[in-house]
Amino acid sequence: MKNILYKILPVCLLTIGLTGCEDETKYRPLPEAVPLTMSINEKAFVMGEHLKVDIKVEPDADGNEVVANEDFDIYFTAKAGTDDVANVFEPFSSIVTFPKGEKQIQVDFPVKTSGLTGTTTMEFVAFARGYKIANSSQGIKVSDYYRISMSLENNTENVVTEGGKFVLVAKVDKPSSVPLEVTITPKEGEEDRYDNLPSTLTIPAGRTSVKSAAVTIKQDYEMTGDLQLVLNMESNSSANPMTASTLMITMTDLESMADPDLYDMTTVYENPNIMFISYDDDWFTGKETAKMDEGTAHPNAELGSQWKFDYAIEFHKNSTSGDYQKLGNATDANRGSVLKIDWTKYAKVTDEGELNICVGVEGTNYGTAGIHCCKSLGQMWAQNVTRIYPGMRIEMKVRLGGNRTGFVPMIEVKNPATATTCKEAKQSICILKNVSGSAITQSVRGEAISDAKSVVTAIPKVEDYNIYWVELVDESTIKLGINGSTTLEVTRDMLDSWPFTKASTGTSIGAKGLYLVMRMDLFGEGNSVSSELPAGWDTELKSINPANYATEGPRMEIDWIRFYVNDNYKREADELVNRDYKVSAPGKFYQFY
Repeated sequence: MKNILYKILPVCLLTIGLTGCEDETKYRPLPEAVPLTMSINEKAFVMGEHLKVDIKVEPDADGNEVVANEDFDIYFTAKAGTDDVANVFEPFSSIVTFPKGEKQIQVDFPVKTSGLTGTTTMEFVAFARGYKIANSSQGIKVSDYYRISMSLENNTENVVTEGGKFVLVAKVDKPSSVPLEVTITPKEGEEDRYDNLPSTLTIPAGRTSVKSAAVTIKQDYEMTGDLQLVLNMESNSSANPMTASTLMITMTDLESMADPDLYDMTTVYENPNIMFISYDDDWFTGKETAKMDEGTAHPNAELGSQWKFDYAIEFHKNSTSGDYQKLGNATDANRGSVLKIDWTKYAKVTDEGELNICVGVEGTNYGTAGIHCCKSLGQMWAQNVTRIYPGMRIEMKVRLGGNRTGFVPMIEVKNPATATTCKEAKQSICILKNVSGSAITQSVRGEAISDAKSVVTAIPKVEDYNIYWVELVDESTIKLGINGSTTLEVTRDMLDSWPFTKASTGTSIGAKGLYLVMRMDLFGEGNSVSSELPAGWDTELKSINPANYATEGPRMEIDWIRFYVNDNYKREADELVNRDYKVSAPGKFYQFY
């Protein structure tokens, strides 16, 4: 077979001595072959439809049409990888002759009218010896039906980080004359893992796709490891079923990606259970202790290069009584009608040496404790303990317990010049706030509540002890953290107002320095309980014997509080601090100084 095509001349050639065109001069041989082109009518087919393949001789480089000079064979194959899938057509023409003198032919490949299941994706290929065929390989799909596929936009691996977003895309290969609706249902037990998940997606008539709005996988603040989430899908059209009835989404667990120091107290202290005592204290003879005096470097080598010991409050049950209270009873008029503050009833030092702040029922309301220290109400008040100024690091070893639904454990450092005792207020630093589950919120608030920087961190074992801390590094920087990890750093230029310089905390004896508040609060604002709480949220609490509130109810247990200072810390000589009392009479709180 010769590889020759002939040119079709648009007009007869006129030469000297000729008066007309001869038939034999109409076609002239070309010096080289002109390529062929393959084209197809669609990219997707279902049972009973026809794949129509056109093989065309293209014009030459000058735009002149050409035709075949001879008969030649074209070979067709249909393969999925190395597998022959030509049996989806009936019949399948594997060899077709392109006739001499033609410039285009069409070959019909009927798809079977029955017996197909699902979708076969293939490469449909044409080949002719000695000829080049442009677009000779075409990817097509042959299916039983035009099925609807569901996928994540720009996410072929279906992997979404916890707290991240995705967009659902529903597609069909051929537009329908009627709308196609897909029902989307999360797997049982996974309904609450999404925000803004649509219950349906509808592909409009005449269109081939539709997108959802952004869907969020909620952060659960638990270390669950990566999860396989499942969305079940169903089409309302029997003629357009789903390609797959489920969509699997891999949720990458955010907590598993976190700094491991976040969960390890030993990154702060090699043995965080050891109690601090002074060098001249013999009260705990025979017990495992660490002797610390004012100015001693932090036991952690890295922290010790900057932070020096200033003061500690260690809680221990003891029969000895002192003359002054180291901790103050913090009331809250803002919550008074729904939350009765009574520290003698709801704050106890346990036999294990922990300050237990719990919650109970007070008639139709609730009761708890609000406790503060370092608040300068007068130079003779023992709550002074130490002055909280820039250049101080405060550490607290804390664990949470019980069903805390509706109750919020909170520890804050506040500016007494602007803050009420218990109300969450402006000009405060939140070291710990637990609204639900194991989520810990830490924040720095400026002049207005909205003027704040905050972070929510998951501590999967909040019912185990963790060390929560704040560093007022200097007059322009505040850091918050948990165990050995810094979770939030806020600088002066990040807030509209910065009430955490020494000058801004007050100059009178009654308002020198910030102060520390520890309490349980109600989920709600002012004199009301949040309407967001589920029905029966306090049933469990009401069923507890009041004698067991501290062991069975919602609670916050504090093992110790420790204060360190750096070179930026300045306490003047006239700023008196009560540092010489160990035991308070009412609650028998032991404080090491």
